[in-house]
Amino acid sequence: MSISELYSSFNDLRNTPVYNFIEPEVTANASDSISKIIGILMDKNSYDIFIPLSGKVAVLNIRDLLGLRNITTSIPSTVGKIIPTLNSQSRTAEATSIMSLYRLRALPIMEKNEIIGQISSGKIVESIRDCMFVTHIRKTSASDIMTRSPIVIGKTDKIDSAKTIMKRRRIDHLPVVHENHLVGMITSKAILEVMLRSETIPRRSLGVDETRNRLGLAVTGIADKNVLSSNVDDTLQSVTDLIVSRNSTYCVIKAVDEVQGIITYRDIITLLGEKVEEDIPIFLIGLPDNPLDAELAKSKFANIVKLLKKVYPDIEEARCHLKIREIQGTRKRYEIDSNIISTHKLTSYSNSGWDLAKMFDQMSDSLKKRMAHRTTTKQKQSRYSAGPIP
Repeated sequence: MSISELYSSFNDLRNTPVYNFIEPEVTANASDSISKIIGILMDKNSYDIFIPLSGKVAVLNIRDLLGLRNITTSIPSTVGKIIPTLNSQSRTAEATSIMSLYRLRALPIMEKNEIIGQISSGKIVESIRDCMFVTHIRKTSASDIMTRSPIVIGKTDKIDSAKTIMKRRRIDHLPVVHENHLVGMITSKAILEVMLRSETIPRRSLGVDETRNRLGLAVTGIADKNVLSSNVDDTLQSVTDLIVSRNSTYCVIKAVDEVQGIITYRDIITLLGEKVEEDIPIFLIGLPDNPLDAELAKSKFANIVKLLKKVYPDIEEARCHLKIREIQGTRKRYEIDSNIISTHKLTSYSNSGWDLAKMFDQMSDSLKKRMAHRTTTKQKQSRYSAGPIP
C-alpha cells in the first residue's frame, strides 16, 4: 500500500471527535506529595497524571519524575508543565499532534474549565489497529515506521546509567542486549519503582539489602525478560495488533535475535501526521516542537521533492520521519529518515546530526548525486542503444 493510500485510510479516524475515545481521567491535587502522585500512577497503571490549576492543567509523567533528586521532598508544581487541553469536539488529529509535541500518552478533555475525561495514545493505537483491519492494510511494513538502531544498554550496565539515558534522550524504553542479542527490556516505570523509598518496594525482588544503592545495581535486576518482539519483515498491522493484544507500549523489531528497531505508541500515532503538499503527496511525521524548526523541515523537504520531481516525473509520493535522539541544553540531535517513491523505485536517505538545516542540505546534495549518476547511466544506455546494428 502506498503512503498516500495509507494516509487516506485514516482520514475518518483523523477527523473523529476525541469524545468518541473518552476514558476516565487520572488526576491529583496540587497539594498532593510526589510520593502520593507516584502511588496514583502505579495504582492506575498510568504514564501521565493531570493536576487542575484554576482553569489550566499541569501534567506530570513518569519520565519527568526520573529527574527528581528526592521524591519525598520535591513539590509537584516545580516538576509539572502546563499543557493545552481539548474539548469534546476536538479532532483526534489535534490530540495526536499535541501528544507528539509534548511527548505525552494522554490529554485531558475539558468542558467549562472542568476535566471530564481523557484521551490516551493507547486508545488511539487500538483505533488505528481496528482501522487497519477494516481497510485490509497488510502490505505496509512495520520497518517503515520503526525507530531504526534504537539506543540499547548492556546487561551489566547500571540502573543509574539507564535513568540518565532516558532523561537525556527523552525515551521510556531501553532494550537490554548481551553480545548483540536481545535479553530484556527496561522501562522508565521500572526505574521509577526503584527510586521509591525502600519500604515501598519488596527488597527481596531486587535481591539487595537496604544498605546498598539500588540505582547502582545492574539493569538485569529489573529488566523484563519477556520482551515483546517481532520480525523485521512483519507487517505494520500485525505488529500493531500484537502491541494492543499484549497491552504493551512497545515492540522491538528484530532480525534473527539482533535489534533492528523499536516501535512505540508515539511511532504509531504519528501515522495521523501532516500532509504538506497536494500535487505531490508529501508527508512529515514527528515534526519538531519548535515552530521554526518545524517550518524549516517542511520547506526544506518540500523543495527537495520538487527538485527531484523535475528530473523524475514519475515520483508519486514522499515521506520524511523526524526523531529527536538527544538533547543537550537547548541543542537537539535529530535523526531523519526519508523515502521517495516513484512508479519503479524507492529511494531512501537517513542521517543524524545537531544542525537540522545542514542535514536537509546534505540530503539534497546526496540525492542530487544519485540523480546525476542515474542520468549519466541513462545517457550511456541511450547512446549504446542508438548505435549501428551489426
